Amino acid sequence: MPDTSPPPQALAEALGTAAAEQLLAKLGSYSNVPNAISGAAKTPSDPALEQAALRCFVEEYSATVETDIRVFWALLTLAARSDISVLDRVPADTISNQAQKIASIRRATAKHTKLLAAADAAPVPGPADAAAGASQLPAKVSEVAKWIAAHPDVDPKVFAPHPGQRAAARRSALRALGSIASSEAFDVLGQYATAEYSDADLAELHRAWGRFDRRAFAATMFGPAARGLRLDVCADLEGIGAVDGLLALDVILAKPADLSPLAECRGLERLRVLALDDAGLASIDAIADLPRLVHLELIGSTRGADLTLLTRTPVEQLYLALDGADGSFLREIPSLAGVKLSGGDEPHAGLAETVIGLARNGVTVVLYRHERWVPELVANAPGDVIVDEANGFVRLRPAQNAG
Repeated sequence: MPDTSPPPQALAEALGTAAAEQLLAKLGSYSNVPNAISGAAKTPSDPALEQAALRCFVEEYSATVETDIRVFWALLTLAARSDISVLDRVPADTISNQAQKIASIRRATAKHTKLLAAADAAPVPGPADAAAGASQLPAKVSEVAKWIAAHPDVDPKVFAPHPGQRAAARRSALRALGSIASSEAFDVLGQYATAEYSDADLAELHRAWGRFDRRAFAATMFGPAARGLRLDVCADLEGIGAVDGLLALDVILAKPADLSPLAECRGLERLRVLALDDAGLASIDAIADLPRLVHLELIGSTRGADLTLLTRTPVEQLYLALDGADGSFLREIPSLAGVKLSGGDEPHAGLAETVIGLARNGVTVVLYRHERWVPELVANAPGDVIVDEANGFVRLRPAQNAG
């Protein structure tokens, strides 16, 4: 479950409270610290964000160190872009294998710095639009609307990808093609289709999705990523069923979104849905009967969904935020082999008993050590259940599997 405490002041001032909360929820959604570091390292360059992250360690260290451990290390990765010496502020033995994690951040920072230097040294392409009388295309997203208004008859082909195209120019092209929204623009947009997009590019694609036929758009722009599609923050999944052979999907819901389009994704094997507090999951009916869904993550705000429908799934590995719900149904999921659970701020009274029952039945259960109900469960764990603690997590398993 994402941390519900207020975001650090530095982040709130730089991003706004809502955006800061969304960022922290995203950083806290990674499965472990190495993945959080890796995910943060892939974040597009954003000096304002990176400086704000640095302030979290310089001005608010005592509060920052109390955040979710994944958030802490992800923020540290961003902060290192502004000042690599921030890594020296982390006390030794804060986490297991700390030297390796620090080394990972140093490598990521060096790579980021090298890429920025290369981008600055690259020549700036300036394709001309002779028909429209323009000498140069908009270089920033903020310039696109005004530019399109001044060139209403522009040929979309001028926004086609080209060698040496910078990230900012690519985002401007995506915004422009989505604004033009013609069949010709869609043909050009398809040239940008790839198996992996940056968060910034995904934001532009989501903005454009509704301006075209949603099924054709999904098939074209997301088809190359069918084996592992990451949509990031998304408001509407309509049309996703047109992605042929979709095997894995990762999506963050920032607004209430209907999951019913997923019912068409019969080959889906892995699904991760993070519902931010303003969104929440209202229903999971659409995914309850997916025949090949073996790995499922439903995290964030799940209070509005009937989670008992999970008993109809073939899920083997489950990562679930119960958000206060009764978890007794977990014992009835026929193929369940492992589950990572968050009980929420107000866990159900019977959750500890359910967890012990699952562990006794051979299901490996992983809990968040910082959740207030977990220490008591650990202290009172019966002798036939093995309890291991590491890196902010508690793992329970039957004693006969201890080896």
